[in-house]
Order: sequence, then C-alpha cells, then structure tokens
Amino acid sequence: MRSAMTRLEYRDGETFCRGFYVRPENAAGPLPLVLVCPAWDGLVDEVRTKAEKLAADGYIAFAVDVLGDGKTLHNLADLEPALAPFMTDRAMLLRRLLAAVDAAQTIPGADLQRLAVIGYCFGGLCALDLARSADPRVKAAVSFHGGLAGNDLATDPVSAHVLVLHGNDDPLVPAEQVSAFQQEMTERQADWQLLSYGHTMHAFTRPGTNLPDAGAVYNPVADRRSWQAMLGLFEEVL
Repeated sequence: MRSAMTRLEYRDGETFCRGFYVRPENAAGPLPLVLVCPAWDGLVDEVRTKAEKLAADGYIAFAVDVLGDGKTLHNLADLEPALAPFMTDRAMLLRRLLAAVDAAQTIPGADLQRLAVIGYCFGGLCALDLARSADPRVKAAVSFHGGLAGNDLATDPVSAHVLVLHGNDDPLVPAEQVSAFQQEMTERQADWQLLSYGHTMHAFTRPGTNLPDAGAVYNPVADRRSWQAMLGLFEEVL
C-alpha cells in the first residue's frame, strides 16, 4: 500500500515541534492513529521507515518530535545531555507528549477514538508515560526496548492497554526495573503484558546496531516478532 507523508508543526509552550504523519494513500474511511515516539536520536530516517511500515499495515502514523525543533542527534556523547532534562523532570516530558496528542487531533482522516502510542528506547518510556497519565484518549501503549522506570505524576488506574516488548539480556533495563514495572501496572489495574525475548539485548529493532559491549544489538527475529505482537494488540483494541 502506497503512503504519503505530511509535515505537522505544533507547539509545547514556547517550543516548536516539527513532526510528520504518514497515511495510506486512497484509504477509505477514518483510520486508527498511532503516535510514534523516537529513540534518543530523534526523527531520523529510521523513524520514517517505521511510520511507513505502520501505514502499510493500515494505520496513520504520527512521528512526534519529543526533542523539539525537529532536532536529530548522531553522536552517542549527546545522548545524556539531550535526555537528562526530560528524565529529571518527567512532568515536562509529559507536557511535551500531551502536546503531541493534542496536535494529533488535527490530522485529517484519523479516527480519534482509536489512538495508540508506540516508542523505541527513550521513546518506549515516553509511550509508557502517556499510559501512566491515564489520558482517556490513549487506548494502547507499546514500548519496544524502552525504559520502564516509573514516575510519581499519577496514581489513577491506567486505562490504556499496555504492551512491553523487552530484551531479556538488556543491561539498560535490569530485572529489578522490570519487576517494579510489573508491580506498578498491577497496582494501577492496567491491562498489561510484557514479552521478554531470550538472547536479546537493547535496541533489538534498530538495524545496524552492533554494540555488544554496550548491550545494544539488532536482532531481526525479535524485531519481527515484536512487530507482530504490536499488530496483534492493535487488532484487538483499536
């Protein structure tokens, strides 16, 4: 199925955000909408590839600009300085994400009653923070090799269906964090599932990643299986 990309600029306070959405061409009727939260490096070409893949599966995919101003990063040395403000102020991060949810309401042809969010690495934590916010607009949240650390912004029941796709050998998300996340989701009455892929490290969906000493290696089998797991959830709840 062919797809078309459209730029979408929006604001979070004084910050301009420069995202884009991809929709199937010639699609009939309103379509479910999936927000895509990128990894630490922002809206790089890989994000567009994933958005186009979602469009090929029949969804409108909105790639959100979490870093702001369309910024992309290309050096691992920039990772911590770029993400530290968001990690130390999760309320600021949530405001940035909710600004994207608000902007999504303007996308033509989107069925706003069928809105989900997915994310990769840092973006996985973003997807889960939107679920944690208990915003009723978010019907499903999927994290691919994302951080699972909670925040103290809300204690209400989580209304979104939550799916975590995790590499069992991911050193960046230790077992203690996984256990704490499971307890959190249970206590907040979420419909949650966590799939842990054996012999799989961090960044398993990112082609070309081969940093075993840092615990980040692409795994094509886990990549394929995790995508199918996401589609299975979407078919059920969207």
